[in-house]
Amino acid sequence: MSTRPTGSLSVDLDNKWAYLRAAGRDDWEACSTYLPMVIERMIDILGHCELPLTVFLVGRDLRSSEDVQAIERFNSLRCWEPANHSFNHLPWMHTLHAEELSHEIESTHQAIESFFGRQPRGFRGPGFSCPDEVLVLLSQQNYLYDASIFPTSMAPIARAIFLARTHLRGEQRERAKGLYGGFASMRKPNQPHRRPIQGGSVFEIPVTVMPLIRTPIHFSYLNFIAEFNVTLAKAYFRTALSTCRRLGVPPSLLLHPPDFMGCEDDSDMNYLPGMKIPRSRKLEFMNWALSLYATQFEVTTMIEQVQPQCLPEKVACLPEKVMVSKI
Repeated sequence: MSTRPTGSLSVDLDNKWAYLRAAGRDDWEACSTYLPMVIERMIDILGHCELPLTVFLVGRDLRSSEDVQAIERFNSLRCWEPANHSFNHLPWMHTLHAEELSHEIESTHQAIESFFGRQPRGFRGPGFSCPDEVLVLLSQQNYLYDASIFPTSMAPIARAIFLARTHLRGEQRERAKGLYGGFASMRKPNQPHRRPIQGGSVFEIPVTVMPLIRTPIHFSYLNFIAEFNVTLAKAYFRTALSTCRRLGVPPSLLLHPPDFMGCEDDSDMNYLPGMKIPRSRKLEFMNWALSLYATQFEVTTMIEQVQPQCLPEKVACLPEKVMVSKI
């Protein structure tokens, strides 16, 4: 029986087209998929570490049989949970009308249920955008949690860097000015809690940041540090995990596909932080970081972290004892 504190692990499975469109590239629809390549690398490392995974899926990718087959490879993990990441991955959902929001949620929900035989019970907004109207839709469809809060002190800086590195123009650039929230983001809770909405409430699982100073600890940020100094990145991650343990913060850590790609894999992605590292060095670092997480925490899917008693039979893979985070 494990005595380790619990944590969770998820990936926003954003395909190349989503990154290029968010960057303002006109040719985003013509780009090829990298999901089969990335998923194989993820499975190699996660399988070695015996880690489960919550996978936030973009509905548009489920129209491709190649991508669906690649996603099915997650069945080789000891446990994985499909979750909803919208249909078109628009990182400005806070600007959409009610009908558009409904399409973004419901189309992906139906596609996940059709292809994988499971009803998604979690949602994360692209660009961490999740207005109250989305939470109402989630509640109406019996979702158990949202995971769209990123309570970092660096939200305005991250947004400024993003806008500086992209080619967004006109209306799209105006819409992007609300990405990641403002300094108010750092005042939001840094651990699972109930978020009240009209007619009820939804569990919120924030993307965990460093307690107290509220700097990011997701893996893309770690790779950004590792571009300059791997030793510093490792020390920072060790400090983050030990601080979470000491202060009783159950971490919910976030992966992205570029975390498993090197600079030689795709030059179109080199504008992203952490994409100047060679593939071999990045995969070595990711294996180290995920192994450390696996040894220090009892890592679960996000639905297990929130409410394991509601887990559907098809994804039941609970450890002998699951400690539900206090809210």
